[in-house]
Amino acid sequence: MDVEPRRWLGLAFEALDPVTGKRATYDIDTDLYDLSQDKQCEFAEEIERDIIEFLDNLRKGVVLRGNDGAKFVLVFPLDGSYVRVVQGRFLGSATTRPSLVAAQAGGDYVPVE
Repeated sequence: MDVEPRRWLGLAFEALDPVTGKRATYDIDTDLYDLSQDKQCEFAEEIERDIIEFLDNLRKGVVLRGNDGAKFVLVFPLDGSYVRVVQGRFLGSATTRPSLVAAQAGGDYVPVE
């Protein structure tokens, strides 16, 4: 996790599938928004809440890993819905699903340890 409160805030998470060695990454950050500008303050607070919620979910054991065919997948709750991170050949993609069942499509899931 990187914190530079006047300019940038972010978390980069990487999970490893212990069987296949595949990795999936998920980033929560303020991107290119300059936090030194007052108009970005609310956005920074949203990012802070997302990072805290993600870390709390990781601690609780509700960040899950699994496979959808040959792809390594992460699933976790965030801000009232479920995020599904699918690692492609070069890049990962994150989509939001309305339910845990929809987010877990394609395989069995276990908590990230």
